Amino acid sequence: MEFIRKNEDVLIFLSILFISSLSAFYSYLLFHTFAELFSIIVGVIIFVLTFNLRDKTDQGYLTFLGISYLFTSLLDLVHTLAYKGMNIFIGFDANLPTQLWISARYLESLSFFAALFFVNKKVNVYSLIFVYFTAVTMILLSIFTFKNFPDCYIEGKGLTAFKIYSEYVICVILTVSLFFLRKKKNAFPKITLKYLQLALLTTIFAELAFTQYVGVYDGFNFAGHILKVVSFFFIYKAVVKEMLSDPFDLLWIKLKKNEESLKKAYLELTTYIEVLDLVFVVIDKNFKVSQINQKGAEKLGYTKEELMGKDWFETLIPKEERDAIRGVFESVISGQIEISGYFENRIVRKDGTERIFAWHNTVLRDLDGKPIATVSAGEDITDKKVYDENREKLVKQLQKALESIKTLRGLIPICAWCKKIRTDEGYWMALETYLKEQTEADFTHAMCPECYQKAKKEMENL
Repeated sequence: MEFIRKNEDVLIFLSILFISSLSAFYSYLLFHTFAELFSIIVGVIIFVLTFNLRDKTDQGYLTFLGISYLFTSLLDLVHTLAYKGMNIFIGFDANLPTQLWISARYLESLSFFAALFFVNKKVNVYSLIFVYFTAVTMILLSIFTFKNFPDCYIEGKGLTAFKIYSEYVICVILTVSLFFLRKKKNAFPKITLKYLQLALLTTIFAELAFTQYVGVYDGFNFAGHILKVVSFFFIYKAVVKEMLSDPFDLLWIKLKKNEESLKKAYLELTTYIEVLDLVFVVIDKNFKVSQINQKGAEKLGYTKEELMGKDWFETLIPKEERDAIRGVFESVISGQIEISGYFENRIVRKDGTERIFAWHNTVLRDLDGKPIATVSAGEDITDKKVYDENREKLVKQLQKALESIKTLRGLIPICAWCKKIRTDEGYWMALETYLKEQTEADFTHAMCPECYQKAKKEMENL
């Protein structure tokens, strides 16, 4: 079953090819129609895939081929309708479908060669479509209107020299394309390169077969159409592998790697949060603790398991503040107000003591942008708060003390002989008495060295 699942497209193709081949025993015209229509459908699918995925790949080679196969298929469609026995184009013989065939094969082989110039490059698809549209229009006008396209088949004689040599020229073009494709093999994944090479080889063998037939219903013609169908299938596989399977496989691998990276990042983040010396808590819209780190739970006096699923406000917010803070939370979850990035509040620990926490907050939203939870990181600032309050109190006391200190300013009248100072009221008082009244300074009495020597001499004289 695994083999069938992996090769189901190949098995479907082989089944269609087998049934189409059997139809040749009933009617070669029926086989030819089946074979050509299958190639045409595949060619259109190749165009649709490459056109719609042109912005998803930088491989212009396949984009170029995909565009070309739409117009090759268009010529093949007209060839199918003009084939001998279809009786759609009146007045034409077997030369018409052969002319259409050789023009389609020229277009296909030259496209393989021209596509080599766009390996790993972007293609301007609209310009390319215009070029192919113009080329196909000129070919059809040459065959149907001006009738100056060289003859390729003459009834009773078979293929013309132009037709036979053209097939060889086409084989040479395809061989050169295969050679240069192999020189650029590093530009393609191995499996894509393999399918492209198989497509070129089967196309070459198909063209060689078409150089040998005499009648349009003979065996070489049959073999050539079988090989042509196979070559279209290989091109289809190359396009699907390069532009669908591999990109999605690559995308899947990238998604898996991203998933693993995200898991790793998540584990690293949760590990970091667990040991973070903060309270890291997620509160859902039902007021429940949906996530909290172990270190944070310990700061609140609990274990992580004790707080998970508990009502945050009922468990940890003081009664007198509970309703107000819960109301703010409800307004944030309902989208009525924006959450405050920073706020402080009191928290009741398990042992009943109250601590002051500073919180930094954000909101978790769903895919529609609706708030579903809050994420907060909290720090116990109780000691810092007490320190700041004590410091502020001390500063105020110092300021008050400084304000109460009396200062001396301006000119102070002093007696040049006895050193008494005159007050603002006009009284004279000793210097010590004046300073004591004007400041909080007190005095002790001593004698400087000069006065001591002076006093000593006076005592000796006495």
